[in-house]
Amino acid sequence: MTSQDTALELTQPSRLQRQYYAVIAGRIGLALLLLAAWKTGADRAGPVYVADPFQVIERIFVDTQSGVLLRHIYVTLRLSAMGFAIGCFFGVALPFLLRRMPRLTNAVEPYIMASVGVPKYALVPLFILWFGIDDAPKLWLVGLLVFYPIFIAVFAGIRNVDRRLINMARIVGASETKISREVIWNSLLPFFFAALKIALPRAVSAAIIGEFLVGNEGLGYMIEYSRQNFDTTGVFAGIVVATALVLVINAMLVEVDRRFNAWRPTERHMEL
Repeated sequence: MTSQDTALELTQPSRLQRQYYAVIAGRIGLALLLLAAWKTGADRAGPVYVADPFQVIERIFVDTQSGVLLRHIYVTLRLSAMGFAIGCFFGVALPFLLRRMPRLTNAVEPYIMASVGVPKYALVPLFILWFGIDDAPKLWLVGLLVFYPIFIAVFAGIRNVDRRLINMARIVGASETKISREVIWNSLLPFFFAALKIALPRAVSAAIIGEFLVGNEGLGYMIEYSRQNFDTTGVFAGIVVATALVLVINAMLVEVDRRFNAWRPTERHMEL
């Protein structure tokens, strides 16, 4: 190893650290810019149309102290998690089931792709008619919106697995179950995590939309109740909390993705 290579290895971490801090500073600066724009818009439009951001923060703090907001958050997260689990299970299981039946796959694939175009929110009145006004119609809505991105990503991931890996596993005597678990699943993990980044925010937003229409708890109910009472601050408080939930979930997902796929020879600090 030459002295130039050694110097490059020593300067690489510091360069990455500078890039990291630059990104953090950029995010903070953009957040402050958005807050200033929000404040300016609220001052110009008036409290009836745009809530003051500092009043929204105060409302969130007060509702958190009283426990009301935490209860609404819990209800929305519970509904999102249940619907996500249902949609994710079928979104993963169905492609693996179809993998074993190529003729059936060719027969049903056009119909599954066609069903993607069905407006899912338009089905909510039918879900209410069929399943009542409890959690069932909301779970169906969340499950459907989660199912499609997961199914499409896993389906594409299975088709992109290197056939040579599967053939090698069969040569050494691996069963189809072990091939699915060890070879195919590990190969499609990047597809799966990419789909999760779409499906998880969809699960939260779908749960909130469902609470707009059905239910008496949750962030969706909180926003709709505030709207009906011309409480613009309450509406914005619910929107801010919902956005914060999505950001926290996405940050957790990025960390899980980083840990699961740390072994892959992928350049994480890709320059565009």
